[in-house]
Amino acid sequence: MVSAVNTRLSVLVPAVLFAVALFLLGAVSPLSAVDLDHVRGGVWKVWNWTPVKKPGETKWEVGTAFAIGPRYMATALHVLASHRGRGTPIADLILKYWHRGYVSPPLRIRRVAAMSAVHDLAIFEIGSDNTYLRLAEQPVPSGSRGLTGFGYPEAAGKGLRVLRQIGNGITVDHRVASRIYVAVNMGELGGASGGPVLDSKGKVVGVQIQGDGNLSIAVTNQRLWDLADGKLGIICPKSASFDGCYEMAMEDLKDRARKKDPAAALELWQHYFDGDLEGGYADKVHLLREAARQGHVLAQEDLALHYVDGDVVEKDYRKADLWMERAAKQNYPPAMYRLGKWYQGDGDSRAGPLLRRAATAGFRQKDQHE
Repeated sequence: MVSAVNTRLSVLVPAVLFAVALFLLGAVSPLSAVDLDHVRGGVWKVWNWTPVKKPGETKWEVGTAFAIGPRYMATALHVLASHRGRGTPIADLILKYWHRGYVSPPLRIRRVAAMSAVHDLAIFEIGSDNTYLRLAEQPVPSGSRGLTGFGYPEAAGKGLRVLRQIGNGITVDHRVASRIYVAVNMGELGGASGGPVLDSKGKVVGVQIQGDGNLSIAVTNQRLWDLADGKLGIICPKSASFDGCYEMAMEDLKDRARKKDPAAALELWQHYFDGDLEGGYADKVHLLREAARQGHVLAQEDLALHYVDGDVVEKDYRKADLWMERAAKQNYPPAMYRLGKWYQGDGDSRAGPLLRRAATAGFRQKDQHE
């Protein structure tokens, strides 16, 4: 199926890439500071407009999207894919934005233009022009400060929230995972998925895809550029349904995992572990190990926690320490915190420095792995 997908894309890519590249090259005036007024009309809430059909059923909400061109928006792929389990057509997802009491008219998704299951990204087209944000041309440097995240909480009507960085110690992994880790002032990140991370000039440097404690984890905007340029993921044929393109993206994910792409291996493992893919996860743990061996910090932390739980691998605290130490050495705040707590429980003097480094990064976490 992968070869068939590639053949079809070779015909479609040139024309589609031209259109997609045009919207990404649009420019707005640089911003001296970043706040809610600056992103007004550019960041939107995604939620379901399907009429309630069953007693007790309520409307549901997913995440955030932001405009990157006159008729194009970006978000986390899982924000759009979350409707699939409910049998909701993609056209029944709508977008709105709230600002200082104003609620915009709803927008509907016209079609999904591109998606990457490897990096959890999607670009979709809407039917009208809109205010849009500018993507930074250069990767955000590791250790960057002054980054600001934006997202809509899960509760509709509460308006856009600023997820400001509250600490230093931001780390960026361009080589393996293309992730930015930003400690924010919001304890509950639900609803922020798909929202932008902006630098001090108001340019987008990342797309938020998940959270860990009060840490917002974003994919760097370079992967968004790659997706638009056809270097990553799938360009969706205009005739393809969302489900059809999603299946193509999953085949692309499996193909990249077979080629030892650490980001693909971890993402594929997570799909099996969460039950999104049939076949179970018992014999798929090699995917997690492969990503960890190649230096993917989230895989290293995840593998360490599984060694603590003894669920998918045999319980082994020595190996748990080993993998968490590797993640902590990459300055990943949750790993520094969890390893510090483990050391603290053992009376190990290495606990203090690790916990201080995690605190300096602004990380706060409480879970069963403390």
